[in-house]
Amino acid sequence: MSEKPRAWRCTVCGYIHAQIEAPDCCPVCGADQADFEPYSPPAPTPPAPFRAQRWQCVICDYFHEGPEPPETCPLCGVNRDQFQPLPEVDPVGTDSGTPAQILIVGCGIAGVSAAETIRRVSPQSSITLVGTEGELPYYRLNLTRYLAGEIPREALPIHPAAWFEDQHIGLIRNVNVDRINAEAHSVTLSNGLELPYDRLILAAGSHAYIPSLEGVHLEGVFTLRTTVDADHLIHRAQAGTRCVCIGGGILGIEIAGALARQKVAVTLLESHAWLMPRQLNLRAAGVLERHLLSLGIQVVKKAQTRALIGETRVSGVALQDGPILPADVVVLATGVRPNTALARKAGLEVNNGVVVDNHLRTSLPDIFAAGDAAEHNGQVYGAWSASQYQGTIAALNAVGIPTAFGGLPRANTVKALGLDLTSIGKFQPEDGSYTVLEQEGTADYITFIFHDSRLAGAILIGHADLAATVKKAIESKTDFSALLQKNPAIPEILAALRPA
Repeated sequence: MSEKPRAWRCTVCGYIHAQIEAPDCCPVCGADQADFEPYSPPAPTPPAPFRAQRWQCVICDYFHEGPEPPETCPLCGVNRDQFQPLPEVDPVGTDSGTPAQILIVGCGIAGVSAAETIRRVSPQSSITLVGTEGELPYYRLNLTRYLAGEIPREALPIHPAAWFEDQHIGLIRNVNVDRINAEAHSVTLSNGLELPYDRLILAAGSHAYIPSLEGVHLEGVFTLRTTVDADHLIHRAQAGTRCVCIGGGILGIEIAGALARQKVAVTLLESHAWLMPRQLNLRAAGVLERHLLSLGIQVVKKAQTRALIGETRVSGVALQDGPILPADVVVLATGVRPNTALARKAGLEVNNGVVVDNHLRTSLPDIFAAGDAAEHNGQVYGAWSASQYQGTIAALNAVGIPTAFGGLPRANTVKALGLDLTSIGKFQPEDGSYTVLEQEGTADYITFIFHDSRLAGAILIGHADLAATVKKAIESKTDFSALLQKNPAIPEILAALRPA
């Protein structure tokens, strides 16, 4: 005996009657039961595999997804001709995202990138973003540009509030996640609210590291991690103010450059023998230091801070073996630490960051991690571009599209200085098996680091036009063996990188 149809279609008006028996008459047009025919819904058309055209800014590494690059980079402001196309994200398999209830902890670029991706590949999924700040999610890397007066405060948000509403993305701000209830698949917020999830993406970011120094809690001592920090610093650091910036890494240098543009008298302290010791070699750091001096920034190297001086308000910085530097404002740019407390309390495996596999899964089921708090293959990237990319990868895996994160070469740029500086991959030889080529001018510098005849890293100062080509050569592991056998100089390498 044949199975009865589960739906009927009116042949007169097209009305679908989702019952086992046809109605006596059509409720829409009044047609008789005889005008109905058995109806089976057509099989859904399989969606095309997700493939996203991606573009990368060669100056600051910002990733943009879409058919065309943006008119200007929202991070560093360069024109669209400074964007290079990247290989499409091509996940394993052909299924589209499976609808799920996704909870994202963290409203930085990793969290926002995850939300954007989920909405694109899984339109029916429920998405909730939870963040500790009261602001709309914003470009954290642009805080130094805001400090320098290059961009207004309203240019900081990644998306306007209406975008989250239009995309049906729940945005909960100004609240902490107190606890992950892994077995119950829920989290408890600091306001007492409990939110369920099918999959959880931890994109909790990092916090400014505060060294154990006497006086760090005095009035006038700042870090730069949030818009609130930036607003307070702008209010205090007026023209003529004396500022000591502790830390000669990327952030410290950008803060020093931003404040110098605002006519603040800046002294920059670096405990190492040269600036940016994690990104530059000695010669490149010398070029950078000369540029900082031209901006009016005083640089003190091998500077070990003993204490910050003052009763209620900071008035100076005491060095271990040196004078007390007068200061109306002190900025601590002494690094960041991953936010891992929530993960540790939940029982996730944590080393320096939350340990993840190649699909950015943590040690607990249905929990992923991305961004500054994630540790992949022993590495915590702490970089905008890596966080943005990891957010995309975690999102794809969270909705059932298997996609591997294979790591990224380290790439760093400096903003707010009026100097094109990029450091990619290895910047120092590890042993005698490396080949190093250098070329230094008055205000520019190039070094290429080769290993096993392949380009392993580079430092470019004053050569922004080379960044895209060099990155591609490093990522594609281009073989330079034939050229290296001829003992080339920098011009020959440049000619090979720029074929006619």
